[in-house]
Amino acid sequence: MRIAFSYNHLHAEEFLYYRKKALIDEIEKCLRDIDANKYLKISCDKANLGLIYYDQKALNTVIKETLTASGWNEYKISYYVTNDERTSKIVVKETDAEVQKKIIKDNGFEPLNSFNQVDFLKERVAVEVQFGKYFSVAYDLHVKHTFFYLRDDIDVGIEIIPTHKMMLCMDTGVAWFENEVTNVIREGRNNPSVPIYILGIESDDHIDTDPCTYTNKELADILSHSDIGKLKSQMKRAKLEDTEKWDRQKKKAQEKVDKIQGEMDQLNDKYLELKKQGLEDSSREIAELINKNEKLQLKRDEAYSKYCEIDENPPARLNRVCKLEEVLQD
Repeated sequence: MRIAFSYNHLHAEEFLYYRKKALIDEIEKCLRDIDANKYLKISCDKANLGLIYYDQKALNTVIKETLTASGWNEYKISYYVTNDERTSKIVVKETDAEVQKKIIKDNGFEPLNSFNQVDFLKERVAVEVQFGKYFSVAYDLHVKHTFFYLRDDIDVGIEIIPTHKMMLCMDTGVAWFENEVTNVIREGRNNPSVPIYILGIESDDHIDTDPCTYTNKELADILSHSDIGKLKSQMKRAKLEDTEKWDRQKKKAQEKVDKIQGEMDQLNDKYLELKKQGLEDSSREIAELINKNEKLQLKRDEAYSKYCEIDENPPARLNRVCKLEEVLQD
């Protein structure tokens, strides 16, 4: 993978490259050494069923393994809260959980235990890798990084999220760099109040999400990293829905062809009747019939072309399901 874009909030970039160069180098190397195209899955999402997407969980795992090997570890802190506003204003100034608990009890309220954590921490640099839902990044920036910064546990935070290009090859609802950075800019220079370096990452090579462009062998490997049970269940339902939908579309298109053909047959019967009466093709009555018939013939040809187009092009999702069924049956 590569870092396609970066955003420097409150001089986080300068701090990292001048004071924590070894740490930012470790992160960059970790991302650079990962081939995201090795971590693919078949989407079970109803709207995108059968599409080939990046496996966010697998990518999270390999990033965690790589950073952990370099001494980066999860950091988790327990603390206490209460429902009383005045007591809460005192408690948030304390960093020791037991002191917080005592203050709350001494003020006659029940201490409620909570916790906060970051994915990775090393030498006062916190890192969050976010391939989850869009609201998770806002929580990271305004709660997690800010929480540990105000406790004086960290000097700077790093948020790693996919670019728009990579997000398009992931399950729905994933946060993406360009949008999240715009949100930060919109809120003003000092919000959030912690120095944060936001990195937008993506694969070196863009993947094709259509399984029909892959070989059965390639798909078999991707399927081995997918939720086969859930996928089969979703595919069965989708195949039935799409087949019925496709049949309705073909039936509607065929009915239009038949209707026009029926009108043409009626004109032909009328033409034969007029001919029996001794009228010539040059007569006004027959000329009008011929003119109407030519117009209907153009409409019928157009309607028939539309029918053939529908008949020869099944719904895209149905194509994907049939391709995957073929691989699963091998």
